Amino acid sequence: MNNFQLVETLAKVISEMENNRKKVGNFLKETNELAELTVDNDITETKLLHAVEPSELDGLKIAGIDGGLVKKSFHGIDLMLLRAVGVIYDYTDGKLNVEYYPEAIPSPIPRAINDPLDDLGFELNSNIERQITEITTAIEVLEKYEPDLLLLNGSVIPHYTFVPEKGSFVHVNYENMINAYNKLFETIKNKKTILAGVIEDSRGTRFCEILNKALNINFDPNLPPEFKIVLNQTKDTNLLAYALNHRQRTLIFPYSSETESHPMLRNFSVAKQILTFYLRTAEFDRPLRIDFLGDKGTVDVANRIASILLSLASHSSYGTPSVIVEADQRAKLSEDDLEMFYHDILNKTGNIESLLEQRRNQRPFRAK
Repeated sequence: MNNFQLVETLAKVISEMENNRKKVGNFLKETNELAELTVDNDITETKLLHAVEPSELDGLKIAGIDGGLVKKSFHGIDLMLLRAVGVIYDYTDGKLNVEYYPEAIPSPIPRAINDPLDDLGFELNSNIERQITEITTAIEVLEKYEPDLLLLNGSVIPHYTFVPEKGSFVHVNYENMINAYNKLFETIKNKKTILAGVIEDSRGTRFCEILNKALNINFDPNLPPEFKIVLNQTKDTNLLAYALNHRQRTLIFPYSSETESHPMLRNFSVAKQILTFYLRTAEFDRPLRIDFLGDKGTVDVANRIASILLSLASHSSYGTPSVIVEADQRAKLSEDDLEMFYHDILNKTGNIESLLEQRRNQRPFRAK
């Protein structure tokens, strides 16, 4: 088979799978009002899809948190810059007042690791440090402003499944990250604030797994066989792009059905209160995944979060809430920032061995 035939075959397979996703999505739309789901540990509501209306924002205080990171390995040292920003929207008397914490564009936090890690360790440690910075900022924003809704850019728990080796430098930071999240959960217990995380490009499959289970219990057993194939080979947002209408959310479901054995949830006493739903905030954009802490309720809290997010996403083709977009823009760091940091150190140390570029970045001959 030549390349042209291979591409043609792949395109056909991809198109067929997409058509099958669309069929399943349309089926869910058509049967949503007819089917009553059996509630259990995973299926918490009797309908798959729920309509939501935008909320009035007057009188609300909403905070968004995001962090930025740039990093680079040199011959004998690893360098990184970190920054986290809180954006606080305060809707008072029909007006929007915006505040920033610790400031509009904070100076980046420099880090230097003198005992260089391997590539995997450096990547893991960098992301752990970024999350510690973000969650520390979230706690400080929570204590200073006590917003009605605190939004993280990403989940409300860390996303790692790989635990660093005990006794290692990275494991110490890993434990610091776990402690930071636990402090956030503990602090929020005594506040009115609802905690939620917005995941823009989720690759989760949990909704499809739950739907697969629901089809076995609540729907006609003679459904077309491609329905099962779709649910076993599709990420949630790919299916829900067809099933969810604008201003609809899915049912709420637990982040995991196995909290005690889940590699990350088992670190948190609030594990069973970490819940998820999907929401379509924009007519021409894919659904967002929303993870939230259900310490203050379940269905009523999910509806409140969804209503506020609808009001914060005013663009018809981009569904991310504006407070998160603003935090992202403020926290973002560039390679130029890291280059300035590197040259500041170089000017003080001279051209020492540890600060030499790695060979892979210095090759005299590069393929065009």
